[in-house]
Amino acid sequence: MVVINEGVGNGIIAAPLLAALERCHPDWRYFMAPNIALDTEWVRSAVGMQGPSGSFPALWRRFLPADREELWNFIDRSGVDLVVNLRMEFAEEDGNYFGFRAEATKRGIECWDLHELGERPQRLPFAEQASSLLRAHDVPVGLDRPAWLADRRQPRPDVVGCYVGASAAVKRWPTDDWSTLIAQLADRGLSVEVAVGRDAEEQVLVRRLSSAPGVTDTVSLQSLEALRDWIAGLDVLVSNDTLAVHLAAALGCPVVTLHLATDGAIWSPVAAPEVSRTVQSAVALSCSFMKPNGTCRLYYTGCPAPCAAGVRPPDVLIELDQLEWSMRKINHQGVAE
Repeated sequence: MVVINEGVGNGIIAAPLLAALERCHPDWRYFMAPNIALDTEWVRSAVGMQGPSGSFPALWRRFLPADREELWNFIDRSGVDLVVNLRMEFAEEDGNYFGFRAEATKRGIECWDLHELGERPQRLPFAEQASSLLRAHDVPVGLDRPAWLADRRQPRPDVVGCYVGASAAVKRWPTDDWSTLIAQLADRGLSVEVAVGRDAEEQVLVRRLSSAPGVTDTVSLQSLEALRDWIAGLDVLVSNDTLAVHLAAALGCPVVTLHLATDGAIWSPVAAPEVSRTVQSAVALSCSFMKPNGTCRLYYTGCPAPCAAGVRPPDVLIELDQLEWSMRKINHQGVAE
């Protein structure tokens, strides 16, 4: 039974890891909580993943005592003898899982989890932490093929995408900052497309930016496939820390990620450094609500989001310039060879 955070971006990160687990143990049956990315055929086929044998309710992922009886009934009925917990948390706030793990041990059920790597999470990318856990249990996992959707990429020169949405308000950069950045990109002769998902609050953001100077087009993306295809056609992406950056990395699209309320050292996409840059809010890292696992305690409970002030348009332009320099160097080396 595999437990991961239910976010779609987490599914994109986990897909190659689960494919490696399947290759190592092709005779295993396994179950996991539903995840849009991992339930999608083109994602699974791109990494060579067959997919789980079945699913269990997402509410079980937190191992709440109220769900425990239903969870044990599922485990007994399905013959589960191993739980692989890739959900990042830290000891002080993971007591429910520890209670489950203690009972699992008594029942003869093995548990693999990120706590094996130390009591407090390391400031390493989640993909590296999860890979280290699997390798510790003799599952050979490599992160040397980050752009596993690269065959779908068809970039349009000088087209910059700005993905202004995110699942939580604290992760969304203010529209005034987006407007300033977009105007500066347009001054460089670049075409700028602004996109969001289907969330109602995100739709408000794109309407506010639709008339901003320098916006070439606005796009409302209603599906994972639509987001994939839009990113595949970009020269470069600038995005809040959300699903879009993980899809960009998988596509091999250069990306600048704005980490407003998350720790970019942990939640950066799986990508070569030449095609991925991070702008980190120092305010977020010093905030008392930032958990050691790199996420904010106030994601969904409301916050004035002062961390957004820690990222300014000039910071983003610097990282875009670094990306451009890196890509020119790569292209020059390719021609020389």
